Amino acid sequence: MRGAGVRLVGIAGYLHDIGKLSVPVVLLDKPGKLAPDEMQLIRQHPYYTHQILSAVPGLETVCAWAAFHHERLDGTGYPFRPRHLPLEARIVAVADVFTAITEDRPYRPGMPKEACLSILYKMVCEGALDGDIVSYLPDIYDALHDAQAKA
Repeated sequence: MRGAGVRLVGIAGYLHDIGKLSVPVVLLDKPGKLAPDEMQLIRQHPYYTHQILSAVPGLETVCAWAAFHHERLDGTGYPFRPRHLPLEARIVAVADVFTAITEDRPYRPGMPKEACLSILYKMVCEGALDGDIVSYLPDIYDALHDAQAKA
C-alpha cells in the first residue's frame, strides 16, 4: 500500500469513531463497568459511523474501512459481520485496539508495551485480528507510542 492508499487508511482511522457522536458522553466517560443496555448503545457506534460517512460523496471505501473496525476475522464482530474484511479495515481494527489499550481511559491507565502486545497476540489467536498486521507492531511500537504522546 502506498501514497493515496496510505492516506485513505489514515482518514479511515481518524473517522472510525465518528459514530460515537450518537453515544451519550456520560457513557463514553463512565469510569465503571457498563450495564448491558449501555454496552448495546456503545456497540451501535460503528453503524452510525457508516451512516455518517456514507452520506459524504467520495468516501465510499473509507466508509467501509472505518465502519468495520469492530468486525473480527472469525466473523463474530459487530455490527455488520461482512463475509470479507478488506486489508484496510483490518489495519484500522488493529490500530483501534492498539490505541484503546495503550491510552489512558476513564476506567484504567494505558497499558505498557508487553501487556499491549500480549493482548494483541491473544486476539490474533482468538481469530479477532490479522496476525500479519499485528506482527509489525513490536518493531514500530516505540515510534507509535511517541506519536501518541505528542498528539
